[in-house]
Amino acid sequence: MRLRCFSARFFLLLLAAGSLAAQERPQADEIPIERCDRLPVVKVFAGGAEMRFLLDTGATTLLNLKSFTGSKTKNVQISSWSGTASTSAREVKLAELVLGRYRLRDLKLPAIDLSPIGAACGGRIDGILGVDLLEKMGATIDLERRVARLGAPSGGSVAAQEEALAREHFLEQHECLDAFNHGDIAALERCLDPEVVLFTPWGESRGRKAMLEYVQSQYFSRSPRPQMEMQVKSVRILGSAAWYDYDYTIATPVGQVKGRGTGVCRRSGDRWLLLNMHNSRVEPQPH
Repeated sequence: MRLRCFSARFFLLLLAAGSLAAQERPQADEIPIERCDRLPVVKVFAGGAEMRFLLDTGATTLLNLKSFTGSKTKNVQISSWSGTASTSAREVKLAELVLGRYRLRDLKLPAIDLSPIGAACGGRIDGILGVDLLEKMGATIDLERRVARLGAPSGGSVAAQEEALAREHFLEQHECLDAFNHGDIAALERCLDPEVVLFTPWGESRGRKAMLEYVQSQYFSRSPRPQMEMQVKSVRILGSAAWYDYDYTIATPVGQVKGRGTGVCRRSGDRWLLLNMHNSRVEPQPH
């Protein structure tokens, strides 16, 4: 299988960024983006050595085989690659790959000869940092400022990083539940994506304004104000998306409403915003 070309859309962004003047100094949690001609490059540590990886959001991560066969690298094993990246690719096992304060451990990546890319841009290219690892790092690319922003850094495994994100998501959803129970419409608004959709057994509300109007009329206008309890059963994180299952109970002046639901959130800046909430009512068992 031939090494696929970089996405045309990505190179259009590069051309647009090519005429930018010198940018402000990156912040501590940002990784400077350098250049090899017009190609964006970042410095990483792989195999115990500093290397230069090309950033490409339209490709999967690939290593330059020639960069991992010398004596400068350590904790590296090379064997035949059994995947579909290339019939001539080799597999490189890295004990650790470090970008800024972010560490990924025990990686198995395909490697081929990438020297033609380095020759074309006039510099050394030791690998391509693709969308698969960029997503794990929670990375966003800012070509205007020439920096890469990473998610919350952690020295642990990917599983530990996902667990930390799940805890963060849970805490934010708990704050939103408190906003509902206290009738705080402003705080609740900050929890909602502008395109949020709420499905209930009695209808649906599309958009932040419609959902807030529904909550205001159905719950916040009552006295005493209904109170909700929610028991989250699982949270799954994938990049900037999260979804979770839950059981809920709403205590109203005329009785309790019990049900189950599924919520979907997406990350915006440093917050998780509710994008979709689908509630179903649990009917009592017939006697």
